[in-house]
Amino acid sequence: MFKGDLMFRNLRLKLTLINILIMGILLLLFILGTYFLMERQIIKQSEGVLRNLVAAIESGSADRLAEFDRTEYFYVTTNQSGIILKTYFARSDLDQRKYSEIVQKIVSGKRDKGDFDWHDHSYSFLRVPLQKGSGFLVVFVSIERDMEILGFLLAALAIAGLVCLALAFYSSLFLADKALVPIKKSWQRQRDFVADASHELRTPLAVMQTNLELVLGNPKETVEEQAVWLENIGTEVTHMAKLVDDLLFLARVDSEQQLLELSRFSLDRAIGEVIRPLLPLAAAKGIQLKQEIEADVDFSGDEKRIKQLVVILIDNALKHTPAGGEVTLALRTRGTCLELLVKDTGVGMASEHLSKIFERFYRIDNARSNNLEGTGLGLSIADWIVKSHHGSIQVKSSPGKGTSFLVTLPL
Repeated sequence: MFKGDLMFRNLRLKLTLINILIMGILLLLFILGTYFLMERQIIKQSEGVLRNLVAAIESGSADRLAEFDRTEYFYVTTNQSGIILKTYFARSDLDQRKYSEIVQKIVSGKRDKGDFDWHDHSYSFLRVPLQKGSGFLVVFVSIERDMEILGFLLAALAIAGLVCLALAFYSSLFLADKALVPIKKSWQRQRDFVADASHELRTPLAVMQTNLELVLGNPKETVEEQAVWLENIGTEVTHMAKLVDDLLFLARVDSEQQLLELSRFSLDRAIGEVIRPLLPLAAAKGIQLKQEIEADVDFSGDEKRIKQLVVILIDNALKHTPAGGEVTLALRTRGTCLELLVKDTGVGMASEHLSKIFERFYRIDNARSNNLEGTGLGLSIADWIVKSHHGSIQVKSSPGKGTSFLVTLPL
């Protein structure tokens, strides 16, 4: 297993466990909250029944007591010392002797109401002073069924919580995989970027080192005699400087530090300034550079980056067009957009490469890229410039029939 795979596997597990922990805490709070809320409701309900029973007993009305025939309750009257004077049982087969101990505790205690478990039974009680004479009336109501329901509710909530945690675990794994997709892509791009950059830098460094060794190996020769080696070194230094500049530019782009300097400028004038120094270069290669520039086109954007975009596209076309070919640069407006077209009659490329040429350091292993100088980053930079201006760039190409880049920018 690769180190990166292990890292992402551990990160996936960590994200899942964190999600499960948070979900478990929330479920636990929900279960406990629901349980205590229901328990409080049962206690409140039993208190209401007890007060109604007390009112019925104190009124001495048999009709009112008949309303509680289905309720398992009993009551006792005691003196101030807790000695039971009278006992009444409803729907219960327990006798007075079994309750004398708990009655003594209630009478001597400080609480007038509450609940307790005794001999595997659950009860609520209410203690009130006797209306006639000294002593107490203590009424008991069974809450056994209510507590059974409460216990069933707790068990059901616990089982549902475990099922939810199991579902959350698998859902968290799925979501963690989804969340890691862009991270994996970014990490892989970074690895590829570092590997490609080191490879691109290693080649000119090796050439420079070889040529320096040749120069140092012949210390008695003049500069003129070793001009070829020194020129090779100068060429590679220029190439490395360009590569480092492009790498720094893309690094700032990745860190979102490469901001645009927006202004309103004449686009046709800016393109003319860019094309002018490229005309001698095209003529020296035997390539005809045609211009179809619409006049009086104003544009809001970064003038420096737009010029850089044009240079990249024209330079790319000149590199891949043989002598006798043509490169056409056209600028025209289309409603609320403008179109910048760079078309060449060069070697072209197969369709499978069209979606990849904007990737950094992407190379086509054919005659299009052989013996051509470049950093492999130009089209990546061009793509960023277009997108940062909220535009789009399209490419069409066929082997042997040339390539065309169409840039559309909103006015």
